[in-house]
Amino acid sequence: MQHSHQSSLFEPDTGSPPSLSLFERMSKALQGSTHLYVQKDLSKARGATKFIGRGSSVSSTNRYRQAAGDLANCGRYLPGDVVFVSAEGARRQRLAIDRDELALAARAGVTFVTDPPAERNRPYNVGEREVEAFLEGLGYRDDGQGNWKRP
Repeated sequence: MQHSHQSSLFEPDTGSPPSLSLFERMSKALQGSTHLYVQKDLSKARGATKFIGRGSSVSSTNRYRQAAGDLANCGRYLPGDVVFVSAEGARRQRLAIDRDELALAARAGVTFVTDPPAERNRPYNVGEREVEAFLEGLGYRDDGQGNWKRP
């Protein structure tokens, strides 16, 4: 499995300000966007420490992955991580969810943040439903708000 992140678990203290949070990175990348679901997705990023998602070049998921930088699909997860998951919807040439990366994060015991059921069950959101089925298969349960933990 190849990951987009090569640095160690801990960044060295260089005296410079800490790197931007996932929410700050996404907010900056999405500034000025008028896309209908930007605020919903930014709310999923608030408090998240990592991002898992892959999407075709025209997808929001791909845009979020690019904004997340080294916090996206990083291959390293800790039990305290909160992982924002984005999955591509029903479109031509959509990319399937990254089951390997999700399983890796699940083995660490992270909390996942996805769309809540009302959003997940919109006809377009086939990827979100794939994530739901996969996380349920790993023993995770949704609190009804899109926050997934193991009981």
